[in-house]
Amino acid sequence: MSGPFLSRAFILCVLCLAVFQFSENTADPDLWGHVYFGAQLVQTGKPTEMDVNSWTAWHLPSFDHEYLGEAVFGAAFLLLGGPGLLLLKMAVGLLTFALALSLGCQRLDSKMKLAAWAFGALAVVEISFGFAARPQVFTALLLGIELWLLNRIHRGQWRWTFVLPPMFALWFNLHGGSLAGLILLFAAAGASSVQLALTRFVSSRSIAWLDPGVPRSAIPSLWISAIVSAATVVLNPHGAEFAEWLVGSVLWLRPQIQEWNPAALNWDHAAFFFCGASGAAAFALSRRRRQLWEIAVLMILFVVAFRAVRNTPLFCIAALALVPPHLADVLQRYRNHFARFENSFKSHAVQRMVAIILLCTSLLIIAATFTLHKKHFWTMEIPRAQYPVAAVDFIQKYNLHGNVLVFFDWGEMCIWDLPDTRVSIDGRLDSVYPADVIAAHWRFYNAEPFDTNALNLARADYALLPSDLAGALALKKEFGWTPVYYDNLAVVLVRNPGEFPDLTGLQLPVQGPPDATDGRDAFPNRKSFRNENSR
Repeated sequence: MSGPFLSRAFILCVLCLAVFQFSENTADPDLWGHVYFGAQLVQTGKPTEMDVNSWTAWHLPSFDHEYLGEAVFGAAFLLLGGPGLLLLKMAVGLLTFALALSLGCQRLDSKMKLAAWAFGALAVVEISFGFAARPQVFTALLLGIELWLLNRIHRGQWRWTFVLPPMFALWFNLHGGSLAGLILLFAAAGASSVQLALTRFVSSRSIAWLDPGVPRSAIPSLWISAIVSAATVVLNPHGAEFAEWLVGSVLWLRPQIQEWNPAALNWDHAAFFFCGASGAAAFALSRRRRQLWEIAVLMILFVVAFRAVRNTPLFCIAALALVPPHLADVLQRYRNHFARFENSFKSHAVQRMVAIILLCTSLLIIAATFTLHKKHFWTMEIPRAQYPVAAVDFIQKYNLHGNVLVFFDWGEMCIWDLPDTRVSIDGRLDSVYPADVIAAHWRFYNAEPFDTNALNLARADYALLPSDLAGALALKKEFGWTPVYYDNLAVVLVRNPGEFPDLTGLQLPVQGPPDATDGRDAFPNRKSFRNENSR
């Protein structure tokens, strides 16, 4: 066993880690809706134009901004069911990781490429955080493609700028993260223009840290491409209105939703902060010439990631693509500080032992991929401790129907499982629901005074809420609703039990089974979808 074998064992271990990270199969709260509306689009050829699934936004325009991304997930589901959703998100995740890593490995010799792979092992932990089965994964992939194109353009291959406008035309229809990609494109064009000016008019000694090789021919075409790319925002079913909605949606703060909160300095997102610190140190200490567009991209993405934790994977994708060449140079620069550690690996016995450890670790990672926190490893799963599976079974069994006052995270599950019910809110938020309806729900959940015109409880027939929610307790004590079912996770209340004959004779409330919140159910493989636009 020699050095090359040890290197291959390390690379195999990182690849296994990537597979493990992207194989996370817990259903996102929005998964039901993405598949539901995406499959309808595939079957009917028309995106949803108005809402027919809620009672608080009934027949209001549905601003489905990621209809094409949903269509891809809908097609995967129609073709292969739940396993198709898992395979799709894994394929996009691994492709994104491979693309970013290939960029990071450029201009590195075979030995120093291991530094890029080591950085990739760190970055993939955070990148995979953004890879729930949802259209957001396409933003991650297209960010990787954008970085690849910018890399080629700044190496003098300016004709790649022609690819950017059609890419953004597609991106705007896949996911709203396209706005971040467009901002990065303009930032790259601006930074490269500044760099070109500096290298022409400022003393070379004072800017020795800058790469003087920015091709002059690429700058005009990059600006033109950025402007044309921005214009493609109108190429969607909503036309020019989409741009205004997209900007407003991005600027809207959502403190009630965890992934829109700032990244906390803790172990949950330690990989993000380690990538950020490593990137800053690498660019500060590297002897390589810097490209201003790379610095601009990393700084912007770090700021937006720090502002909203949902963006931390995007920063780590960019860091994996741009940081390794500078990180490798820093390691070479301070190589003498690690001489004793490096010399210990020259022994064939040590190499053999480490290679065996890495191979065993790879086997353990693959075993964990199929078993760790999973019951149905081949498909998406629904954790019963997170979603009210038992409560929904009760609703179906006793034929509760009509308008449901529902917890935000469970709305799209209800749209899927309860076709005779209309929800009060779901994860589509501002793409369907007015701001006053959303605000009224947050206040109701916290048992605070709320706008009864926006959320009129007299129009609701029953409620499905977390059993420990303050609003659920208020619904019983202050509004006189009757609990008819409860378990450790959820409670079902009805406004008037007499409206539901199947409840007659039951000792209310019915306590759920002891295992109501135990285990994980497989995401369903089949569903009959209706043309909601015709309702």
